[in-house]
Amino acid sequence: MLAIATKLTKINYDYGRLLEINKKVSKSFDYHVIDAETTLLDESILEDLKKAVLTVQSKRNDSFELLEKYASYDFDICVVLGNKAYLSKKESNFQKTRILDILERAITYENKIWVGTEGVETQVKDFIEKNDLISYYVYGCGNPDISSKKAVYIPYVEKMDENILDSMKNYLGRRENYHGNWQDFIISLEDLKNEDLDKFKDHIIVGYPINQDYENILNFKNKFLGK
Repeated sequence: MLAIATKLTKINYDYGRLLEINKKVSKSFDYHVIDAETTLLDESILEDLKKAVLTVQSKRNDSFELLEKYASYDFDICVVLGNKAYLSKKESNFQKTRILDILERAITYENKIWVGTEGVETQVKDFIEKNDLISYYVYGCGNPDISSKKAVYIPYVEKMDENILDSMKNYLGRRENYHGNWQDFIISLEDLKNEDLDKFKDHIIVGYPINQDYENILNFKNKFLGK
């Protein structure tokens, strides 16, 4: 299964463009994952989204309210710990185990639940396996030893260059064990070989196009489906 991820900051919070991307992605992909840098609350937007996976940062003060709102729509919901870059100081100080409180509530809804495992692999392992949830991890940060359906988030470009690498500096800087080895965290479609695809067998593959033009999105699909 294939998905495309969209960051709202990447499209300058242009919700018209978000809907345009969603309309195209939902026709060609299994999921459209909308990253959690900020909340998406506009009901006129939420009502028009198709095949969407919306993210709840468990450390947000309003995470329970946000979960309830998203659960009222036909969305998959991805519960993540929350990156301190997008949290207040108070929110950042919440314990990691808060994610389990959110997950306990999340499974009371009918929505399919994904769990972002980065930074909380040991905390969420038993809960994911017990409740048969989707384990969602970041490419290059290790495939956690969790017995479940897996989804992997993969930033990609058609061809890497210095401008793209510079634009991803903050993302790469947050990854453990990054020492200039961008190839371990970002895929260049130009360099991707068929044997590289074996590691993603049976995964939901979530491609994040660093250049979010639709031609680049379709190239990702064609590459991973071998067309």
